[in-house]
Amino acid sequence: MPSIEPTSPPQRDAPVIDDSVRTQVVWRDSREAALRVLRPAASRAFFKLVSFALATALALAAWRALTISLPTEQRAVLFLLVLSIGLWATEAVPAFAVGFMILGYLVLVLGTDLVLPEPWDVTPYTNMWASPVIWLILGGFFLAEGMSRTGLDRKLLTVAIRPAGTRPDRVLLALMLTSAAASMFISNTSTTVLLVGAVLPLCRRMDRDDPFARGLLVAIPLSAAVGGMGTIIGSAPNAIAAGSAAEFGRTVDFVEWMMIGAPIALVLVLVGWAFVLRRYPPRVEEISFDVGDDDPGAEGRRERIIVGAVAAVTVGLWMTTPLHGIHTAAISLIPIAALTMTQIVEADRVRQLPWDTLILVAGGLALGAAVVDTGLAERLASALGTVTGLGSAPLVYLVLALVTVALSNVMSNTATVSVVLPVSVALLPGRELETCLILGLSASCALLLPVSTPPNAVAFSTGELETRDFRPGGILIGLLGPIVVIAWVLLISESVVG
Repeated sequence: MPSIEPTSPPQRDAPVIDDSVRTQVVWRDSREAALRVLRPAASRAFFKLVSFALATALALAAWRALTISLPTEQRAVLFLLVLSIGLWATEAVPAFAVGFMILGYLVLVLGTDLVLPEPWDVTPYTNMWASPVIWLILGGFFLAEGMSRTGLDRKLLTVAIRPAGTRPDRVLLALMLTSAAASMFISNTSTTVLLVGAVLPLCRRMDRDDPFARGLLVAIPLSAAVGGMGTIIGSAPNAIAAGSAAEFGRTVDFVEWMMIGAPIALVLVLVGWAFVLRRYPPRVEEISFDVGDDDPGAEGRRERIIVGAVAAVTVGLWMTTPLHGIHTAAISLIPIAALTMTQIVEADRVRQLPWDTLILVAGGLALGAAVVDTGLAERLASALGTVTGLGSAPLVYLVLALVTVALSNVMSNTATVSVVLPVSVALLPGRELETCLILGLSASCALLLPVSTPPNAVAFSTGELETRDFRPGGILIGLLGPIVVIAWVLLISESVVG
């Protein structure tokens, strides 16, 4: 069998993944971001206007028809909940704008006498901006930006994949493990852009009848998505889940989450690897590619050393929190301070960080807290009491996890968790930790469509894949993933999180 070595330029058109796409999708974690990859120049202004009107009308109808008997504060928050779901699902406005709306609405409606005779203390909702979860994510943003700025991410990926040799099965496994590991600490979108750009020339030089070329492009977004389960900063739903658990006195630190999420990610990557090899068997005996290893020069090497040292110290402290007791949010200040003081992450790059993601997370945390504080979660849970009638907590978890996966396939997984989690927690009082972990992790199992997650969209935008290529893997991970998550969380959560 021939050996494939992509030493000459691709014979087909250049990759779709260019700097403009990289700018558009980096750090995003919503269906809107995926659509921007697939249709970056499409105008949907009229559709968004109609969607906004329909979402608002639905919220008003539900509010008037279903909330007459509810207390005033529950009616107000239910209207906000239905409106948020409608806006997130239809993408009538950007997802982060809904986060702004949630915070402003709660301050206006609950914090003044406009609706309530006695205003509530809304400080807990406005303080979501300073939540430890927000600082943890922000620290991860700065680390990833520093690695991208210096090319250290490409260097590390090259080092990780090179030992795999040239056997297709080993190269595929190394590629998937590298994608998953990188997605635990940097954007899964950035990871996918980098790796898809590296393998695309190889895929386009392969025989058109060789299914392994498509298998490589399917494997990268799959492993990047599930790899995000491994750490709190790996995916925004993880942060939402950790923040919700903290509201019930069950704080999950960085290393505790990693002990729960990383094994699940590893199992799903291995399952995905076996699936890709079976569905897309290679017809060549050897393949070889490189993700790029340019010489940055003396100045670049100095910056790489600084970023590498900062990353090592930060991640090391995150992973040894039980030993020294320093809060993970405080540790997150290290990359923020160090990389800005050394001017590796300059002012213009700070402005380009995904602040909209932080706004979305803060809004989601505030919405969940309001649903719980007003008693609306318990009331909605009582209306969903038929789920608890299944008679088994694992079955209840499975139904809720599958609902989370289904919704995450058509709307932002962050938004999905923000909406589903508060109601689900009320269904199983006393099991708040397990519920938060299961639903937060299950949100990363939505891989059915090109628009389900930005990594899928990046791979689809190459033109080498069709929508049907995502279905088998999406169904496999969408059904098996929640089962693995539930089994592992129920087995280990109580022993890991005290």
